[in-house]
Amino acid sequence: MVIKEAMRLHSPVPFIQRILTADTEIDGKTAPAGTLVNCVLYNIHHNPAVWPDSLKFDPNRFLPENVEKRHPYSFVPFSAGPRNCIGQNFAMDEIKIILARILHRVNIRLDPDHKVEKLESVVMRAKNDIRLFVSERQ
Repeated sequence: MVIKEAMRLHSPVPFIQRILTADTEIDGKTAPAGTLVNCVLYNIHHNPAVWPDSLKFDPNRFLPENVEKRHPYSFVPFSAGPRNCIGQNFAMDEIKIILARILHRVNIRLDPDHKVEKLESVVMRAKNDIRLFVSERQ
């Protein structure tokens, strides 16, 4: 739940693109086949109609009873459908293993005096570094 909420707040891939294969109606307007469509995942993951208090970190959003109330495409950090990321299961397993190994050995906390600025590019990243305090676990 914590990893998913972190990925919702800080979408690793800020947008995806698709080319329409057929004329498609979107909000009462027709986009013809061949149109390049940008899906801004960051906006989907911060839509206040789906995610109340969308800037707040709340892992409980991913409790099973909350997930079943939402549209399946309201959280798509690896895209969705037939062209989603083929490595998403591997990536999630890798994240869990690496985090568990790191957090077993050290305590980590953000520098409260440093505001991280996001830089949107092919992948979301920090524009001005992420400052952490790291200490060995006793």
